[in-house]
Amino acid sequence: MNASNKLSFYLIVVSQGIGLIGGEVLYFAISLHVLDLTGSAEIFAAMIAISFLPRIIFTPLGGAMADRFSKKMILVICDSANTILVGVLALLLLGGSQSVILLGAAVTLITLISTFYHPTVTASLPAVRNAGELVKANGLVQGIKAVSRLLGPIMAGFLFAAMGVTFLVGLCALFFLFSAIINFFIKIPHQKQARESGMVKTIAADIKEGFVYITRTNPVLFRIAMVFTVFILFYQSMLAVAFPYMLRITFAMSEASFGFANAGIGVAVLAGSLISGKIKKYMEIKHLPYYIALIGAFTAPIALSMLLPMEGTPFPPLLMISSFMLIMFIFTLINVLIMAYTQIHVPSHMVGKTIALILSIVNLSAPVGLFLLGWLLENMADAQFIIYFAIALFTLTLGLVAKRFVM
Repeated sequence: MNASNKLSFYLIVVSQGIGLIGGEVLYFAISLHVLDLTGSAEIFAAMIAISFLPRIIFTPLGGAMADRFSKKMILVICDSANTILVGVLALLLLGGSQSVILLGAAVTLITLISTFYHPTVTASLPAVRNAGELVKANGLVQGIKAVSRLLGPIMAGFLFAAMGVTFLVGLCALFFLFSAIINFFIKIPHQKQARESGMVKTIAADIKEGFVYITRTNPVLFRIAMVFTVFILFYQSMLAVAFPYMLRITFAMSEASFGFANAGIGVAVLAGSLISGKIKKYMEIKHLPYYIALIGAFTAPIALSMLLPMEGTPFPPLLMISSFMLIMFIFTLINVLIMAYTQIHVPSHMVGKTIALILSIVNLSAPVGLFLLGWLLENMADAQFIIYFAIALFTLTLGLVAKRFVM
């Protein structure tokens, strides 16, 4: 691997890290603002669920474009679009707009942009790293995500109370701008692919090629995607809705405490990314069902935290946060495992579209789970332990089933 590719890899990592910190601060600010405005799990869950729709619809397109076009230019365009979008949102908030619909639309558009950005980052790694380095490379990428989840919430937690949501949103626009500037200096090898028809037909054919690949040529990938569609039904909503709702509403945490609790998730992701490169013999597809079962086991203490007295003791929220950290630690190992497996076993010209299709399939159940959990939290607020205990049992069972289904 030449020096230029090595430098480009680190520039990709740094650029993604800056953008991710901006994204974490933005999500923190909007989540806290919406929860404070409404106090409703249903409204918050509905906003997040709608924002997931672009991931399902447009991720395959983003993956196909990552394989077909200059990855550098896609990264530059995505970060530039985020800069403009978030900058406009800051101006609207400065003008007094407090609409939940406006905030939801902004989150949805940012998610739409991410459907082109993230598959491009993933597809770029095999172009700037050797096959033997991909597990460590993915571990580093996951580590940068973890650092962003660590720094972003802590920063936002302190600044939200002191400066307000408008300042934070404006700050995020600057983060995306810096990320876009760094992307100009990245050099990612690009081999132009021939096409025999118009661009629309070509992209459609690319998506079809990716679908045929995961269903017929390498069906293990499709089976993994189906297992995680079931898994994401509950866990995306737990991380995106239940975790912030429990912190802010159930346990009534301050902005700073809310930030530190979210940073704890970043610590867990960082630990998982660092350890993934040290335990290569356990980072194989055959271990996937055991990791899923472990997540089920770590969900049970969340149910227990809902049964304990909440007055005069910090133990229930600490137990809940610790459980979520363990879940995210294992989930990070799973992410590294699956990404490395895909990048190693899939032809380089198909990595983007293949990963994008897998992500699109995995996210199919997310909106349903978000709406469902939002409704359950709103209507079963006094019996939350039943919800999490049921999810724990379901996930343990899924791990047992996955052992036969995936392999």
